[in-house]
Amino acid sequence: MILGAVMLFIGVNYLKGFNPLANQDHFYAVYDKVEGLSVSNPVLVNGFKVGQVTRVEFHKTGDGKLLVEFTVDQSELKIPANSEAQIFSSDLFGSKAIQILRGDSSGYVSNLDTLIASNQEDITEAVRKELEPLRKKTDQLVKTVDEILTNVNAVFEDEATQGLPAAFKNLQRTVVTLENTAVQLDSLVVENRAVFTNIMKNVDGIASNLNKHSDDIANIIDNFSEVSDSLAAADFASTIKKADSALEGIAEITEKAKNGEGTLGKLMVSDSLYNGLVATNQELELLLNDLQLNPWKYVKISIFGGKNKTKLSKSELKQMRKMIREELEAGSEE
Repeated sequence: MILGAVMLFIGVNYLKGFNPLANQDHFYAVYDKVEGLSVSNPVLVNGFKVGQVTRVEFHKTGDGKLLVEFTVDQSELKIPANSEAQIFSSDLFGSKAIQILRGDSSGYVSNLDTLIASNQEDITEAVRKELEPLRKKTDQLVKTVDEILTNVNAVFEDEATQGLPAAFKNLQRTVVTLENTAVQLDSLVVENRAVFTNIMKNVDGIASNLNKHSDDIANIIDNFSEVSDSLAAADFASTIKKADSALEGIAEITEKAKNGEGTLGKLMVSDSLYNGLVATNQELELLLNDLQLNPWKYVKISIFGGKNKTKLSKSELKQMRKMIREELEAGSEE
């Protein structure tokens, strides 16, 4: 009877996936939520079942966290110490299981150790997160469209904008007019196609003539180039230098005249010299006039032929004036 009960217990647990006679290690993980995980749900490593969940209960700390116990019946399997026991959805229907995500630690867990607990985001949650931005944009779009429709209705209901329908009709008529204008323009182009063709032929003829006389045009350009080179090669610098020298000489003469140097300078700055020249000229004129009227008053010997003359002729007077001027100029040069 006892043996039968033991066999029944072993058989029932075996059917549940639990083999009490196998060499099994027990591990624990503490979760905030188990997402519907229950006893006998499988434990997987790389998609292969290595054990099952044996117990799910609230942790004795009383903080609402859940303690999950599970077994691994593969003695050859070594689990690194930083591995995770992650609850995930094993199928599309939402069935839960634990998958052990192996870490990279050099140490390994042993029987009755506690693994790091984590929860994989389920499909529903992932889809919800993916669709959440789209939902927000859709809500914003609906709100914007609603505002636009409200504003449009307000515009058409406003008395000040009752003329908008007429404006739209006028706009439509304008579009029709533009279409008619385009048709007329097409007709004009078709009717004057021959004229346009002749114009293009003339343009082609001009281009052809330019091509034929390209050598002449090139020669003209070369001639202009030679002229410009000749102008560039001209000794403008020497000419400008000579002009500068001449201007310097004029400036020097002007400066000397301003300073009273030379006869011209004395005439410009000395009133006495000018007045003396004027007085001398006047006295000379008086002397010549008196000499013409009374020549024998000054000259006792006839130098012009005939001693009975009482008056000099114009030629004799002219010769006399010339002699006096020459004597005066010779005196001024000395």
